Amino acid sequence: MRLRHKNWTAGYIDLNKNYFIVDKYKNNFNNEQPINLEIGCGKGNFIKGKAIKVVNENWIGMEKESTVIGVALRNVIENEMDIKNILFINKYAENLLDIFEKKSISKIFLNFSDPWPKSKHAKKRLTNIKFLENYWEVLTDDGSIEIKTDNDKLYEYSLEQIEESKFNIVYKTTNLHNDPKEMEHNVMTEYEKRFSETGKNINKIIITK
Repeated sequence: MRLRHKNWTAGYIDLNKNYFIVDKYKNNFNNEQPINLEIGCGKGNFIKGKAIKVVNENWIGMEKESTVIGVALRNVIENEMDIKNILFINKYAENLLDIFEKKSISKIFLNFSDPWPKSKHAKKRLTNIKFLENYWEVLTDDGSIEIKTDNDKLYEYSLEQIEESKFNIVYKTTNLHNDPKEMEHNVMTEYEKRFSETGKNINKIIITK
């Protein structure tokens, strides 16, 4: 669901430029802690929750829509003023190597990505083999990707694409919320909360290099 344009977001982003990576990442956190990247951070609930739970790691939210990332930014700033381990990127994910060095990201999170249901748009899906090859380059040698989706077809498509890649599948389920062990560390996105409340199953895949 596309978020309606909000006029205030442009000015809000401009006032809080210190939260943004504008060009290439250059140790913007000023520490040596692991860097995690959520591609398509939406309104920021997941990345905020992770940053609060895992304070000894760095978290970057990537979002192509400036209105959406403005909402995520406000969500972080106005609710948790003491969060110091979050930054944002207002860019597309097609060219991660233009932003990050090779082997610099520890974990990538793909939460409820656009399924692009028409087959002619398959190459736009964030689990397409071309994206997976891109992720491989920026992930550390022990790096991983966590994928969550309510879309069963995207789940099956993702598994097919992963099989063609260099990645190893270490976990997969079509009912995440029925797995107590995995749910111990789960942080729900807005979409996940909404879908699970209606009884929709949540799929998850974890892959590693």
